[in-house]
Amino acid sequence: MKKSQQHQKLRQKVIPKLRHQIIKSTGELEPFSEVKLRRSLQRTGLKPKACKEITNEIVGKIKNVSSTKDIYQHTFKLLKKQSTVAATHYSLKKSLLELGPTGYEFEIFASKYFEAIGFSTYVGIVLQGQYVRHEVDIVASKPNYQVYSECKFHNNSGRKNDIKVVLYVKARWDDLKNGPDGKYLREYYVISNTTFTKDAIEYAEGSGLKLLGVNAPADESFLEKIKKYKLYPITSLMKLKKFYIRELLKSKIVLCSQLLDEKKLLLNMGMTIKDVESIFADINKLLIL
Repeated sequence: MKKSQQHQKLRQKVIPKLRHQIIKSTGELEPFSEVKLRRSLQRTGLKPKACKEITNEIVGKIKNVSSTKDIYQHTFKLLKKQSTVAATHYSLKKSLLELGPTGYEFEIFASKYFEAIGFSTYVGIVLQGQYVRHEVDIVASKPNYQVYSECKFHNNSGRKNDIKVVLYVKARWDDLKNGPDGKYLREYYVISNTTFTKDAIEYAEGSGLKLLGVNAPADESFLEKIKKYKLYPITSLMKLKKFYIRELLKSKIVLCSQLLDEKKLLLNMGMTIKDVESIFADINKLLIL
């Protein structure tokens, strides 16, 4: 009887931790982490009390097996009621996935990061390496200093950038830096709207490649840099319809901040004054924080 009671106590300790399982976008099953959810809410800038309340509500709602998509949707709805800015921060990964449909829109967006830190940028430049010519997605330039970047855009958050990606880019870097156009090449980046695998990160660190992605660099990811420099993509605006987003992306308008100078264009596209002012109000909330 005593042994049975011990088993029961052990069961009570273990089962709650394993009760909730979630299906990731990759199809893999993993235990639901309340701590992970709370941390993701804290990164939105929401106050601790609100983070705790939302976490508790989500924990109470999720079924035995839920998908990350279901949890995201429930959390996003609750966040919108609390703060549109926090909701925008929380949905930033999703906003980057929507910067398509091709990789070109993401290349334009990524180039804005280099402009924010003082570079002039060129997108889609063909340069001569030591042996062959290469199309470089982004060339960022300062006097006697150039940074080249390869962009990896994915429509699915489950698509990770593995070791093959960084090996390929490192080989291009080696050829380009020894070519006639690589005189001022100092750094080479791989930029993605999804994550990098552990092997890819370790190889990049050892070889000198720079990574920008959802989980890189470790000290300040691309998502954090986007918030730091207020490089919010237009896909993060909840009130901007997809039709307008597609048309704006065609015109190389990728940032919320750019829209503030495009009132006439938005009106010509069919938006009302009221709609434009409402969107501008949301943009200003993001930019002044």
